[in-house]
Parts: sequence; structure tokens; C-alpha cells
Amino acid sequence: MTGALAAVRGYVNARLGRRLLLVLVAVLSTVSLCFLALVIVIYRGQLIEDHARASLEVNHLLQATLENAMLKRDIPGLRQVVDRLGEQDGIAAVMILDPKGEVRFSSRKAELGQIVRDRQIATALENRRPETAFVTGADGSDWLRSVNPVANKPACKECHGTAAENPVNGLLVVDYDAAGIRRNALRTAGLLGFSGLLVILASGIGIWIAMDRLVLGRISQLRCASQDLAAGVLGARAPVQGNDEIGTCAATFNQMASRIETMLDHVATAERALQAIIDSIPDGVRVIDDAFTIVRANDAYCRQVGQPKSRVIGERCYRSSHGRQEPCPQTLTTCPVVALRDASRRTVKFTDAHRARDGAQLFVEVSAARADVPLQQGMTHCVVESIRDLSQAVDLSQKHRLSEIGLLATGVAHEIHNPLSSIELALSAIRESLVDGSVPRTHMDYIEIARTEIGKCLSVTEGLMRLSEPPRDAELVALERTLPEVMSLLAFQFEQAAIRCDLDIEDGLRVLASDSDLRMIAVNLAQNSIHAMPGGGHFGIDGRRAGASVVLRFADTGTGIPAEDLDRIFLPFWTRRADGSTGRGLGLSICKAIVERYRGTIGVASTPGEGTEFTVRLPAADAGEA
Repeated sequence: MTGALAAVRGYVNARLGRRLLLVLVAVLSTVSLCFLALVIVIYRGQLIEDHARASLEVNHLLQATLENAMLKRDIPGLRQVVDRLGEQDGIAAVMILDPKGEVRFSSRKAELGQIVRDRQIATALENRRPETAFVTGADGSDWLRSVNPVANKPACKECHGTAAENPVNGLLVVDYDAAGIRRNALRTAGLLGFSGLLVILASGIGIWIAMDRLVLGRISQLRCASQDLAAGVLGARAPVQGNDEIGTCAATFNQMASRIETMLDHVATAERALQAIIDSIPDGVRVIDDAFTIVRANDAYCRQVGQPKSRVIGERCYRSSHGRQEPCPQTLTTCPVVALRDASRRTVKFTDAHRARDGAQLFVEVSAARADVPLQQGMTHCVVESIRDLSQAVDLSQKHRLSEIGLLATGVAHEIHNPLSSIELALSAIRESLVDGSVPRTHMDYIEIARTEIGKCLSVTEGLMRLSEPPRDAELVALERTLPEVMSLLAFQFEQAAIRCDLDIEDGLRVLASDSDLRMIAVNLAQNSIHAMPGGGHFGIDGRRAGASVVLRFADTGTGIPAEDLDRIFLPFWTRRADGSTGRGLGLSICKAIVERYRGTIGVASTPGEGTEFTVRLPAADAGEA
């Protein structure tokens, strides 16, 4: 029962129209019932009054008959009148009582001689006025009793004494059957109730139609517009009908909807501007909430992980960048989301290895900071990560390194090369000014030796200056000239390390590249070989033409590279030297970046304990002519 009532209550409360209809029916029903009760009471009183008036008329007639019979001493005639009147329709009984309430005459013979005492008889006797009221008989039947006192008159003095001694000779009592009266009352009440029901129904329908058109229908339109607006239909508007309260509310709603649409347009524009700004940042950027969910990312980060932005946003950070199914273990790697939960830390910086969609590893430098970011659920504590691709940092490091060497080479050029050139010119002038035979032959030989050594110094400084040049546009580089110059710069290191250096470069090998880049490749690979042969050995460079490519092989007889390290030697900042010295771990990364810049390849083959060979393949400059 309780569940049914709850269901009905929920059904009614779900719509304003149902609640109004229920209230309307309840109010009209209450008013109608009250009105019906009032009408019944009034009608019942009026009915009693009418019957009382009629009974009084009968009593007056009976009283006149009684007085006439008493004056004539016609007792049988009086009894006959009482009996006949008691037989009339609607009359239950007719009685004549003496002042003491004894029944002297009655249409019901069983009541003769009985004493009748009730409130109406006592009141009529006391007030000497007629009384009419509903009473219940001894058998339980309802009567409308009319009591009329018969006043003492001078003609009755002989039997009843004076009026002063006995003001009332007797009481005429007529009992009408109340069942018929009640039936009439109920019938009339039923007619009134049915009429009232029709009035309620007609009034309810009329009020409902008016309310639906003037109130509920317009409110329903306003509700539909608000639901559309809440669902994201920014163009939803409510029809404005009239200037009343509902019309004003609809107009205000439309103004609010227009302002919301304008504000959301501004927010969307700001969002696009913010996204464009972070997309223009070359480093990867992503914003992570406290539940490890990526809420924002830029194009650079999407390129780093090889995934579209629609897949990155909403993804867990550890799944997006590390391919994990659960958060990164804190004992093995740094998680900025966890690390920055410590309120004393505002930023964190570390290096990490991300995994792209194709499985390739990407070594990155991550800088993270805490920030409160406005999201749909409100201000949220987030971590903003700036992710720098270290393979791009290799190019920057190379440029920085070459810039430093370039500054050194510039200083050497000014401090050594130019004075040596002046000395060489002075010796040439002295040599030309001397007349043959004017000085001893040995002196002339000394001058030639000095000029030869100065020429060697000039060649060394020129090679160093070429090595320090920053990367330029591709140019035609002759390898049979460039590589020997580079090796001459390292001749002292080879000699100190007891390493024999051999070059076998095929004539006419040329490539389109930067001369300084090729010198950098040769220097890095040669220095790696020196470190790999701490006890001395052999280093050689072999250059050959192979179809449309130029193949350079840099081989040594050093300690070799373990097989498990071959996949890591080209990674930035990875270093392991056989002679125990420390390095920056960028040499091979630089070489790989340079070779790939010119659409070439670099590979390695190594046998531990026997040696290592690096193979560099570059497109030949005259490949098109061949």
C-alpha cells in the first residue's frame, strides 16, 4: 500500500499540471461539499418549517373540532375525528394530552392513559406556543412531532376552571412520518449533489483549459527551451507571448541564453587560443590531473608518442607515454604526479624514456610543475609537464660544441695562423733577396727547413679552422683531401697511444655535405677508437664507391663492444670507454644525426676482444651522372 501511494505521489509530483489539477479538484470538491451541506441544512430547516406550518394548520383545525366537541359534550365525535386524522397518509399518530401529559385521545389505542413526557411537550406547555421537531418513537421510528397547546377559554370554565388557575386545557400532538420527509430531503440532496458535480466538472474543465493555455502550455514551452539549452543547443529560445509574468520570464530566459551563448563563444575562442599557444611550443606539453588522466596536450607531444590528440586526451599518462597498464613504480622511475603531491616541492626535473606507439624508445627530459587548472568539474590540482626530445637536444649540443670550437679556431687563426703566414712571407722574401753563393749553403737549407715546417703548421691551423666551421649548406666535399687533414690533427694522439693509423681512400670520392660535419664524424669515430685501444693497436679508414653511395669504414683492433650494448651506443648520454675515461655520451649520437641529415646510414659490427668497425654510407655527389 505504501509503495502504491509513493508511486501515485511520484506520478502527481512529476508534472505541475497534475499537481494543479489535483489541487483544483480538491478545492472544488471541498467547496461543493460545504455548499451542499449548507444547502441540505437550509433545506432541512425549510422542510421542517413547512411541515410545522402544515401541522399547525391541522392542529388548529383539530383544536376547533375539539373545542366544538367538548362544548357539545360530543366525546365519540372527537374520538372519531382523531381516528380518521390518524389514518391520513404521512400521519403516524394523533394524540390529545391533558396538562399532565396523560393521553386522553389517540389514534393509537395502545397509548391511551399513558403519560408522555418529552422536551417538545414540556417546552410547548411552558411557553404556551406550538413546537415542532424530529423525535424518535419507542419502536425506533423517526417522527416529525407537532405540539400545539390548547388555551383555556371562558367557555371551558365549567370543566377546566378559570384561565388563571389552568391556562392550558390540553395538548394536541400530531406525529408525521419522518421517513418520507427524509426521503424527500435525500432525493433533493442527491439532485443538488449531482448538479454540483456537473458544475464542478464543467468549472474544472473550463479552468483547466484556461490554465493550460495561459499558464501550463507556456511553462511547458519554457521548460523545453531550458532542457534544450541544458543539452547543449545554444540556439534554443522560448516563445514570448504577452507581457505578463510568464512572458517576462520567457524574455528574461532568452536574454540569459543569448548571454550564455556569447560567453561560451568567448570561452571557446580562449580555449582555441590557448591550444594554439601550447601547440606552437616545440617541446611536448601535457597536463595531467591527480587521477593520472591527460586533460590537455599539444601537437608536439602527440608527435612524440605517435598518437592523435583525440586518443591522447583522456588517456592515462602511464599508458600513453610508457605503455603501462598501471602507474609507474616509484622505486624505478620518477612520477611527477606523485612527486609533486609533496606541498614543499613546486617543480621536478628528470630524464626518462618514453615509448612511442610503434614501440620505439624516445629519451626525453621532463620538467614538471604543479598548477590549478579550471576544468569542467572546477579548479583541479594538475601537473604540467614540458617534455624535451633529447635527440633534438643532440643537434643543439653539437651546434654549441662546434660554436665553442669555432671560437677557439678563430683565436688560433688570429694568434698563430696570421703570424705564421707573416713569418713564411718574410722567409720567402729573405730567400729571394739572397744572391746565390752569398751565404753558405747550410744557411739556405735552414731557411728552406723553416719554410717547410711553417707550411706544416699552416696546414694544421687551416684544418682546425675548417673543423670548427658551423654547419653550412651542402657543398662538394672531396674525401681524399678532407680525411687526411683530419687525421693529421690527431697524429699526436695516435702516436701517444701507440696506434698505427692507415688511410685508403679511393680517388674521386665526393659527397654533397658540410665539410665541417664530415670532419666531425671522422674526429668522433677516430677518438672512440683511440679510447678503445688503451694498449695500442691499429686504426684504419677505408673509402670506396659502391653504386650510388660512398662507403666509409672506420675499423680498429680495440676491445670491441658487448652485444648487449650495441643497441644503446647511439643513444644520447650513453657512454662506456675501455680506457676508463669519462665522456659526455654524445659523440655517436652526433654522428648518427649528421649522417641521417644527409640521407645516409651508419652501422656497427663488433667482436669483443677483436675490434669494431663503423660503416658510414652517404649518397655520392656524382650518383646522378653515373
